[in-house]
Amino acid sequence: MKKTILIFICGLFLIGCSNENRKTTEESWEESPTLIKEVIITDDGQTDDFIFRIGDNGKLGFGEYGPFVEGESEKYMWHFWGKQEILTQPFKVIGISKETDENITVFEYTSNNSIEPNTGADHHIPSMMMLPNAGVWKLEAYFGEELFGSVIVNVEEN
Repeated sequence: MKKTILIFICGLFLIGCSNENRKTTEESWEESPTLIKEVIITDDGQTDDFIFRIGDNGKLGFGEYGPFVEGESEKYMWHFWGKQEILTQPFKVIGISKETDENITVFEYTSNNSIEPNTGADHHIPSMMMLPNAGVWKLEAYFGEELFGSVIVNVEEN
């Protein structure tokens, strides 16, 4: 009888873990949050919004100079917080499409041997990025072969 109860409880636990993993996977495709700040862009005082997209772990993000539009390159300034021995390794961004499961290298920076602090971040790297299709994309940021964090973006149709 005790074995039956133990097996039943273990089964419930495994089912609960399985459902929690499925829930986490679904939530992981939610667009990453942003910080928006109004900034002056011209000498006569015209303003625009500066958008900073926040990564999933609080150790990375990037400033957007424009939205992601399918097939169009745009500048994005990556910012990182962390240890020098990690942040000076080669950097690359892998994009994964939620809709098609397509996996592409979006940006690669192989000579990353010095720290470049910027606006409070320990390190920053400018990039030009382009995603080929509209929809939801996960941008996975790697230093060396280790995943550092990810950002989820929505790519607009052209």
